[in-house]
Amino acid sequence: MEQEKLRIEIGGTELPGLYDDLVSLEVELDDELAGMCRITLAVLQRDDGTWPYLDDERFQLWQRVAVTAGLGDDDEKLFSGFVTHVRPEFAGTPDQCQLELWAMDASVLMDRRVVLKDWPNRKDSDIAAEIFGTYGLSSQVTDTGIIHSGEVSTIIQRETDIRFLKRLARRNGYECYIRGNTAHFGPPGLSGRPQPVLNVQCGEETTVTHFTIEANALVPSSIAMSQIDHLTKEVLDTTVDRAAQKALGGKAATVYLPAGMRKEPTHLNQTITTGRSEMEALCQSLHDNGEWFVTGEGEVAANQYGTILMPRKTVTIKGIGENFSGVYYITRVTHVFEAGGYTQVFTVQRNALMPTGSETFSADGGGLLPGLPI
Repeated sequence: MEQEKLRIEIGGTELPGLYDDLVSLEVELDDELAGMCRITLAVLQRDDGTWPYLDDERFQLWQRVAVTAGLGDDDEKLFSGFVTHVRPEFAGTPDQCQLELWAMDASVLMDRRVVLKDWPNRKDSDIAAEIFGTYGLSSQVTDTGIIHSGEVSTIIQRETDIRFLKRLARRNGYECYIRGNTAHFGPPGLSGRPQPVLNVQCGEETTVTHFTIEANALVPSSIAMSQIDHLTKEVLDTTVDRAAQKALGGKAATVYLPAGMRKEPTHLNQTITTGRSEMEALCQSLHDNGEWFVTGEGEVAANQYGTILMPRKTVTIKGIGENFSGVYYITRVTHVFEAGGYTQVFTVQRNALMPTGSETFSADGGGLLPGLPI
């Protein structure tokens, strides 16, 4: 087992005495939501009637919070953000009084003002880079390619900056999030090296204490769209029934359709684009998103796993049968520190079943070991 480590900084400073009063700490990292942190502290009234933390300026609204976790030699900055809620609770007995601090990552700064603005003749990626820059964030932005011509249609923003960018990201099949001081706008990272293997029901090697999984046959098998070209008045038709993103398994959902059952398309209605290129990009992003027909959730005993599990990366899971074992994409991880230890609650998704044959099921991810239980 690996030794657990935790570092909490509030107001730019680590307070060693804080850990003696720590009841619990949760950091939730989700692929669709802002990163969030909740710190619960025991507060015991002093003899002079004052309270620890409550009047300390470092524990006030909009103070900076940073959380770093470690297992053995593995350290990861889980969270960096701002206190958004301060919640003291004065219970019936003095020893039950607590203080909760809730914090959100830097995207909360981008969600405070509704903006009405036009963005003519721009790429979605150019818009993202410009908006991130106004907040002083470094950015990793993937080019979206399509310039939305002002002769046909102009992009109008009628929401906060982060909600606007998340809307643009969704129509390109991208993710939009902030980690630390870096903003990301790009496709999911499916091609990187998977995180160390999660073992389910593998005897003494088991690291996952609970896991459930679901395969859903009712996902759309193709996406179709029709509209009239604004300039030429030509009728444009687009159908997408092939994935553009990497398959994480050997058999996609459509492989399981019985003989005689067609790939029935889902038609987009009341949706306007600026032309065929944008139609195809929109249909492709919706098709790829609909391909995630396998979902699962579980809990990891962190000191047995020995790794800080992170979302928006892949991980290999074994011990759940040949059909379900393989590489998954992690969509959410909640890191929980309590008196009983450090646990990681996670959700995953997959766009195919069965292994491809290229997976590495060894514990360290270094080389395929035949004969291991999958």
